[in-house]
Order: sequence, then structure tokens, then C-alpha cells
Amino acid sequence: MCEWMRQKIISRLQLILTNWIFWLILITSIAIFIRLLPAYFNPAWGADFGIYYGLTNYFIESKELFGTYDGWGNSYQYFPVLYAISGISHWITGIELMEIMPKIAPIFGGLTIPIFYFIVYEIIKNKRIAIISAALLSVATFHVYQTSHAAPLTIGHFFMMLSLYFFIRFINNKKYIFPLLISTFLLILSHHFTTYFYIISITFILFAIVSDNLKNKKDIFLLLYVLLTSLFTFTYWALFAQPVFYNFMQSKMFFSPFLIIILFYILVLGGFLLIKKIKSYNIKIPTISYFKGFSNMKKFLIFSFILLLISIYAINVYIPGVYVKITPLAIFYSLPMIFLISLSFTGFSELKKTRGGMIFWGWTFAISLSFLYSLMSSNLYPDRHLEYLIIPLCVPAAILINNILSINKKQLNMKPTFSPFFRSLIKNSHIKTIILIFISVMCISNMIAAYPTIDSLNHIDERVTTPCINVFDWMSGNISNNSVVASDHRLEMMLWANGFNITFGKTNHTWSSNNTINCLLELKQFNISYILIDDIMKNSVINVDVGNYYYMTNESYEKFTKKPFDLIYRNVTMGNNDIELHWVELYQINYNYIDVN
Repeated sequence: MCEWMRQKIISRLQLILTNWIFWLILITSIAIFIRLLPAYFNPAWGADFGIYYGLTNYFIESKELFGTYDGWGNSYQYFPVLYAISGISHWITGIELMEIMPKIAPIFGGLTIPIFYFIVYEIIKNKRIAIISAALLSVATFHVYQTSHAAPLTIGHFFMMLSLYFFIRFINNKKYIFPLLISTFLLILSHHFTTYFYIISITFILFAIVSDNLKNKKDIFLLLYVLLTSLFTFTYWALFAQPVFYNFMQSKMFFSPFLIIILFYILVLGGFLLIKKIKSYNIKIPTISYFKGFSNMKKFLIFSFILLLISIYAINVYIPGVYVKITPLAIFYSLPMIFLISLSFTGFSELKKTRGGMIFWGWTFAISLSFLYSLMSSNLYPDRHLEYLIIPLCVPAAILINNILSINKKQLNMKPTFSPFFRSLIKNSHIKTIILIFISVMCISNMIAAYPTIDSLNHIDERVTTPCINVFDWMSGNISNNSVVASDHRLEMMLWANGFNITFGKTNHTWSSNNTINCLLELKQFNISYILIDDIMKNSVINVDVGNYYYMTNESYEKFTKKPFDLIYRNVTMGNNDIELHWVELYQINYNYIDVN
């Protein structure tokens, strides 16, 4: 190859590698790929997938978007955007719903990443910070795991990010009010809990904008949007999604829904006017500077150590909301996530020095306040806050990384807080390489640990395997739909979607007892005719309901191989060397044998 051609190829590669569009496409592709993995390794994925599959089938068959619902829970039918998207995709492509539905929502989950890029860029006006922020979020464990599900939550994340983008654009351009209203409407119809996070986030973002710029006359339009969005949300919940209004709001916040609404509007209007007043008098609010005089490296190590200690402490304490304990293996898998959060905490002080940084400060503060309440009250799903909190937390981490990569020798001599070791690294032009290697390893580790981290908690396994799909097909036409079938929550939701009666998570002795006598009363109480078991239940965990997790021993499983249980169906997928990969077994209960004996 001639030198001219070689130089031309190198030049083209340099142009590609310095183009933000290339990196955004690459990051988005990785984000979608990671979130699609469970759907490609399993026919279905998610403990509640059966609920969404059943409601989508109802939409396809009845053409009714808001249908009747008699399954587990009480409000899924009021948030139908996922069902509409899945059903319409099925109509357009002709692909079976079971094939296409698990793969659609994760794509929307991955598409939150480029939207996040544009949010960060629109606020900070720095493409490198925006790209780094998007890269960090694309592999963040909490976000990856939750947005990998074919669930209303994933679609909610998408429209939340889209609404936030239009909200930011609306600050300077009123024409964005139309796409903003459409996106907000779809968000409200997608997922109530995500809508909750959106409302509190834009409220404190509004406060941050007012605090940052008193003379911005457009903030009155932002205030009106916040008030109207919350009003429409509360009205929709009160008139239509009433279980959310009367159950979710009251049970999770301990107050009457109407009192909560009044307090919210007092907060919004009072906070808006108070900040305006404080700014008009030019009152300086003192700021707390944590770890003053510490280098960024020392801050990072301190935060990492604190988070590690909290994680170790959680080994002996149940996590509020999910009632599980952290395992040592889960802590090991969580190290990349701990490092990411520590980077964010280290760079948090940079937000006040960065253009638009206070918006992310307000966004983070809103969710952190809710997270603190959820921890103190052991309510409002503390664990679920993490997937929303990690989004704005990616920005200060990205700012810190960008600042370190931007340091040159002249700046280094002006920064006495850097240790001699790091000064020597920079002088030898190695610091950027070291930082890039560390960030790359951290991102790859987060990507690899996304699913093993949750699995290592030993409280949930959301795989629905091919034998399970086969048994549902066999049961249709061979088993009466009036029969009651007992299984774990994951399979019972699929049974419900296929028209069978289930126990709705009321079984426990059935799985934990070592003999039939101890579970006989429970079997008769719920008139159970069939027992459905798969390898996940035997070898991993039986997740019957929130906080109810059981584990089979050889004895508790072997009781099903004896009378009064009769094995009537077994299906297996085989691997190499004739090793069983997955299996499912359906047992019929012979009550005549029980009565005779």
C-alpha cells in the first residue's frame, strides 16, 4: 500500500473517531445490545411479563386499549402504551406476539441513551461531557437491568427522557410546547411511578433555573407547565387510575391523596416565590464544601470506601422494599457501580462551576430527597429509586472525567492538590491513558455485571425458558381452564395470561415443606389441581410474591415425585453431551389417593 493511500485511510479514521455522531451511534448500539440480551437468550424475561403479555393479547383481540383486568395487582390496565406499541408492532410485522414483544421495549430502553446525550448537550453545550455521560448511563447496572424488561416502566423511562429533552428545549423556544405536551401525555399513560419521578424532577429543575437566573422571564411558562402536568396526572389518577390515587399515593406516602396534592402545590408555588424573593434581595446562601482541600483522588477513595462499608453493612440488614440482604458476591459485582457513583460524588462540586450544572443539581436533589424519605419510611420502593437517580449522577462523573482529560502541564503546575505521583504521570503524558483505561474497564465491568449483580442477590430469577412456553401450549386443550395451577409468581403470571386459574402468590408450604402432609392443608384450601415446576424454581429461587422467597431442597422437590402427585408432562431442552439445560414438569394432584389413605 502506497504512503498516500495509507495516510488517506488514517485521515479518514481520525475524522470518524473524532466525530460525535460515530460515538453516539456506537454507544447507542451497545446500550440496545446489552438490554436485548435477556430477550435473545430467553423466550420471555421478567417476573411480571405474563401480566403485560396478557393485557397486550386482550388489546389485540378486543381492540380496546383500556380493558378489564382480574390479574395480580390492580392498576396495570390503566397504563397501556406498552401494550399499544407491542400490539401495533405485531399487526404490522405479523410476528407472533411472544416473539416480538420481549424485544421491543428494550430497544426503547436503549434509545434513552441518545436522548440523554441531547439533554446534557443542550444544557452544558459540551459534546465530550454529553458523550461521556451517555456512555456511563448506557452501561449503568441499575438502568441496564430495569430497562431490559418488556414492561411499562421501560417505556416510561423513554418518554420521561423525551419529555425532559423537550422541557429543556422549551426554556428557550416556545414551539417545543407541542411535542412536550404529546410526550408528557404518553408518559402519563405509560407508567405512574416514572411519572412521579418526572414531576418531582422538573419541579426542582425549575427551582434550579430560577435560582440560577432571576431575570429569566420564561420561567413563568415552565411553572405553568409543571402545574398543568401535575394537575393532569393527579386528575387522571383520581378519575381513571384510581388504584394509583387511593392505594399507591396513600399507602406509600401515609397521607390522604388530596392532602399530598395540596402540599405539593404549596411546595411548587411557595418554593418558586421564595427563591424569587431571595434572589431579588441578592441574599447569598452559604454553601457547604465537603472534603475541602482534598484532592479528587482522595475524595474518590473516601466515597468508594464509604459506599463499600454501607454495602457490607447491608449484608446483615434487609433492603427496604424488597426484603432481601446483600450477598458478598453481590458486593463484588457491584464494585464497578460503586466506582461510578463515587466518581459522581467526587465531581458533584463541579456542577456549580459548569454551565447549566445547577439543573442537574436540582434533578439529583429531587430524587435524592425522595430516596431519603423512602429509606426512612421503608416505603415508596427505595431500590427502584436507584435506576432514576443514576441518570443525573452520570453527569458530574462525566464532568470530572472530562476535566481530568483536559488538564495540561500548565494547569498542573497551578494545582497543588495533585499528588507528586499524578504530576509525574501527567508530565510523562500517561495520565490520559491511565484515565481512559480506568473508565473503559469500569464501563465494561458495569456492562458485564449488570445481570449477575441482581442474580447474586438470590431473590429473583426472571427467566422464562423454552420448556415453560411449551408446557403452556400443551396445557391449552389438555387441561381445564377452571383448574387451579400453583407455581411461582413468574410462571403464574404466564398461566394467567393463558387463561388458567392461579393462586396469586398464596402458597408457601407447598414449596418449603419436605413432605406432603405439611402442605396438604394449603393444597386443599386453594383447591389446587396442578403443580408447575421448572429448573429455575428447583435450582435457583421460588419468588411467590414481593418479600416471599423460598428455596427448594432435594427433599422438598422429591415429594412431588411421590403420591399423591402424578407427573403428566415434562419438557426439556438439551445442551452438549446430552446435558439438560432447562426443564419443566407438570404434576396433577390425585385427591382420591389422599382420601383413601
